[in-house]
Formats: sequence, C-alpha cells, structure tokens
Amino acid sequence: MDTRAFECFGSSHGIALLCTVLAAIGMIRLNRSSTVTDHLKRLANTALAVILVLAVAADPLLTWLRYRDSEDIALAGRLVRETALPFYLCDVVSIVLAIALVTRRTRWVEVGYLWGIGGTVQGLLTPTLYFDWNTPEYYAFFLQHGGVPVAALALVFGARITPEPGTFRRVVLWSWVYMGGVMLLNVLLGANYGFLNGKPAVGTMFDYMGPYPYYLITLQAVAFTIYGLLLLPFSKSGRTQALSVAEIDPAT
Repeated sequence: MDTRAFECFGSSHGIALLCTVLAAIGMIRLNRSSTVTDHLKRLANTALAVILVLAVAADPLLTWLRYRDSEDIALAGRLVRETALPFYLCDVVSIVLAIALVTRRTRWVEVGYLWGIGGTVQGLLTPTLYFDWNTPEYYAFFLQHGGVPVAALALVFGARITPEPGTFRRVVLWSWVYMGGVMLLNVLLGANYGFLNGKPAVGTMFDYMGPYPYYLITLQAVAFTIYGLLLLPFSKSGRTQALSVAEIDPAT
C-alpha cells in the first residue's frame, strides 16, 4: 500500500514540475544567448553541475540522519546500503551530466541526453518519493531529478552540443553495461537499485509494463524507442531541416 506523504500530481509535485520547465527554458536561453559572456555561461553550467553532485550526495546523508535515532539502530545503515547509494540510473546520469556541463565533451552529453530525458523524466513524472515539500528530501529529489533534464536540454539545445552518428548504438551498449553491473551489485548488497530486481513499492509507470522479470524487456523496448525518437532531430533529415530554418531565421 502506498502510504507516503508525497502525492503524485499534487500541488507540491506540480510546483516542482513548473520550476523544472522554467529552469530548462532559462538555461537553454542563457546558453544560446549572444549577449551573455562565455564566463557567465560557464559559471551557470558549473553551478548546475555542483547542484547535481550535491543532490546525489545528499541522499545517503539524509537517509542516515532521518533514521539514525530509530529504535532499530541498524536500520539507518541498512537503508543507506539498500536504498541510498548512488547506483540508480538517475544518480549515474546526474554525475555524467555534471561532467558534461564542465567538460562539454560530446560523448558525455550523448549519454546524459538520452538517459536524462529517456529515463529520469519518468522519475520526475512518477516519483518514488515518500516525503513532501516540508522535508529536505523533497528538495534534494527534485533538484536532482529536475536538474538532470534541465542540464541535458541546456547542453543539447542551448550549447548545441548535439549527438553524433553512432549515438544510439553507444548508449544502448552503455545501458546494458549499467543494467548488468547494477543487477550484480543488487545481488551482493541485497538491494534493488535501478528497480532491476523488482518493482518499486510505490506506484510508477513500471506497473504498466508487466510482471518481473518481463517488465525489464518492456522497459528496454520503451527506453530504446524513446532514444530513437530523441535522436530524430539529429538525423540526416533533421539536420537538413534545421539548416534550412537557420538560413531563413537569422536569430538561430
């Protein structure tokens, strides 16, 4: 039973989604602007990178602080080990995008873009979050899960560091590496990072993908389809259309 205080699509969720959209628009415009200095752009992107890293680091700390005074003294350590280490896809892509924001390397951007938009947005829309706006967990969660798509969009559509040919193949291979590595870690830790060894206890989109382990096949099919759709604007035809628009519209 879902007994969490946080309500999906409630007012606190809606505000977080709105802030994410506004932040994405702002970061895209800032990175595209010809009047903003490169120094200021670097500062803004670096600040976002720091926010992503701190949000990832906050999860185990907040979990420990919340449960350390419980009657079961071992509970806090067990929860940190099983639920709060940075092995979820959203954690990994946060680090990937933090590196991409600082280095501006295309290979990091490619992975961050497809994982961030194709994966983390699902967590943003249907959060596995128990705590509402009056807790630090709420802010850490949405700074990370909102910051990921903001960073991905800012890099690709703002800074125009676009995916190169072969991106789909490379990111699919990295996705399989992630899945295999984390499933092994789950067995060793007795955990369920990435929800690869079972569905989350609260309602998410996984509930519509079939029972375990078959939902992992559905998940990959959906994820790889989304990857393909996200790459469409950067296909040969998409690039040709973009160049045609650029020739007509000097503002681009």
